[in-house]
Amino acid sequence: MKSLRSKNLSFLAFYTVIFAAVSLACFSFYFILGKTFFTTGDGRSQHIAALIYYGKYLRSIFYTLFTQGKLAIPQWDFNLGFGADIIQTLHYYVIGDPFSFLSVFFSPEKTPFLYTINIFLRLYCIGLAFFAYCKYHNFDRYSSFCGAFVYIFCGFSFYCAVRHPYFVNPMIWLPLLLIGIDKIFDNKNFLPFAFFVFIACASNFYFFYMLSIIVFIYAIVRFFFKFPKQEYKGIWKYILLALAGYFLGICMAAVIFFPNVLGFLSCGRSEEDNPLTLIYRTNYYIKMILGFIAPSTFGSYSTFGYAAPALPLIIILFTMKDKIAKQIKIFLSIGIIFFLFPVFGCIFNGFSYVSNRWGFAFSFVIAIGIVYSIPIATNSNFKEIKTVIVVCFSVCLFVFALSLANKDIREQFLLPYIILFICTVLLFVLYYFKQSTKIFYLILILFSVIFQGNFRYAPKGLNYLHNSPSQKDFSSLLQEYTTPLLIDDNDFYRIETSDLQSPNVPAVIGIKGTTYYWSINNGLLYDFYKEKKLTGNALSSHGLELHSELFQFFNVKYYLVPENKKNKIPQFFKDTGKKHLEYKIYKNTEFLPFGSTKNGEHIENVKLGCNSFVADSNFSNNSDIFFSIPYSKFWKANIDGKKTEIKLAKTAFMELPAPKGNHHIELSYTNTYFTSGIIVTVIAFFVFLILNVKNKKKRVTKS
Repeated sequence: MKSLRSKNLSFLAFYTVIFAAVSLACFSFYFILGKTFFTTGDGRSQHIAALIYYGKYLRSIFYTLFTQGKLAIPQWDFNLGFGADIIQTLHYYVIGDPFSFLSVFFSPEKTPFLYTINIFLRLYCIGLAFFAYCKYHNFDRYSSFCGAFVYIFCGFSFYCAVRHPYFVNPMIWLPLLLIGIDKIFDNKNFLPFAFFVFIACASNFYFFYMLSIIVFIYAIVRFFFKFPKQEYKGIWKYILLALAGYFLGICMAAVIFFPNVLGFLSCGRSEEDNPLTLIYRTNYYIKMILGFIAPSTFGSYSTFGYAAPALPLIIILFTMKDKIAKQIKIFLSIGIIFFLFPVFGCIFNGFSYVSNRWGFAFSFVIAIGIVYSIPIATNSNFKEIKTVIVVCFSVCLFVFALSLANKDIREQFLLPYIILFICTVLLFVLYYFKQSTKIFYLILILFSVIFQGNFRYAPKGLNYLHNSPSQKDFSSLLQEYTTPLLIDDNDFYRIETSDLQSPNVPAVIGIKGTTYYWSINNGLLYDFYKEKKLTGNALSSHGLELHSELFQFFNVKYYLVPENKKNKIPQFFKDTGKKHLEYKIYKNTEFLPFGSTKNGEHIENVKLGCNSFVADSNFSNNSDIFFSIPYSKFWKANIDGKKTEIKLAKTAFMELPAPKGNHHIELSYTNTYFTSGIIVTVIAFFVFLILNVKNKKKRVTKS
């Protein structure tokens, strides 16, 4: 046991060292050019904002718990857009993601460092999960090492890790879920599968949906290969076990899963106008064919970009005819079909627009195919490998010929195929002179993935980091994220923030702004924007565009304007003479207070609490109070302790009927899906623990 433990630790240490060296080499241009890892606008506007917000959110919960002895979980934030459910809005980015939980330990100023660390930590864990799958199936350790680096540094991870770091999380959960399925087949134990379902479901509902489809396909194919025909009738018992694990895992994640299913279904994103076509454009298929060992992205998140030795190894796989090779070939064939037709991209994206974000699963199958074919490749002689080498040379020569005629192909594919040509020449020499190829496959894979990364990011390559700001350029945006806006005003009001560098700055620094950019939003707001002909969409609001009516509607009292920019200021806004960073602060002299009626009266003494606000009214007549807060059925109202119905008003907002005279108004927000989810999660974990104890007792009894 000590010897085995020592070998495992040595293997882990070796993997860690090689991973660190290869990672730094792959992303070298970020360090050489002093670039941040916020490669896209989403990184700067969404991911950094979500991490900073989440860190503050977690610290506030723990602070209240340790100082006041009570667990108060904010569910609604008036500063999140025009007001939004926190869990529904931020689960897509951070809430439930184990890596994002680290934000609790980082100050806002250090969050960019956490963002970078999280990228590499996720990639590192992809390798660990891959090793776990290979070990469970008793694959050769050396081959597993080679396959792991093909999987970790595939085109999908290179493309997504810096754009949307949490997009690579399913690359970690997939091997674990598949182990869970195999354990059901091997010993009818569904508890490991349930636990992995819980992790994947809690991490991100969007990718959990994709993983569910992929795991279902895997289970069906594996069953018919694993069991003899006479046992096919018994498939139902395995289906029931898998469903039991799946259901238990979802219930364990219910506290996050329940509210987010509702949020996803009620957001306006599905209304985006992206018509479904029967096939992709011609250029898509050309790049798909050529992109196997090239880092080019050929549309709708479709990308391969595998290490050059992957091509000869997968060709070898297709010459193998044993049961395992057949399964891998079936999975590869299914994946290719899914890439060929847009309808599958639509299905995997929740029947919304076409997106092949499920492509990480294809990369996993490629990597497993490499693991399985390497022992055959390293034990083959020149005569056996000659055809494979000829095919690789032929493919290279074909691409070289195309490059002479087409500039686009020359720029995107010529250099990757030169690398393949060099690798093929080296393999030819080694096989011809009967030299060992074992170590060289690993060397060629590591060399190739380093090339893939550098060619993708290099300024003279595909230049994927050209939109990434330098450390210096990012500092001004970070300053906006970390500098509180101090205005001595106790009213409930909003600030026009359309000129800030990120639409999510208001939520991070705790002010009620007029901008936001999140993937999950209240769908009613999208309808409102269309009515008012604003440029906002299902994902975002970019400000009120000098609409005086909307400044009143949304209770905008202040306006931030860059000092060096001559904006057209609405006529009722006057310069206060005060500043916030490099912005002048203007004040609305015709400010309409929050909670006003058609008669011009308004509520008073507005006080915001955790998931609530209270106010007083003193109206001359029975009136309807309009609240510029997005409508949600989870808001409940009481007037003088008596329940009062909140109505949907003006497409997306709330209205409350109030009687004349002096009254006390209380509004509270409780997402019942969240509270019921807590109960279900507690019960499910209790069941999970009981079943685990019973299983352990059974194993002890048998032994």
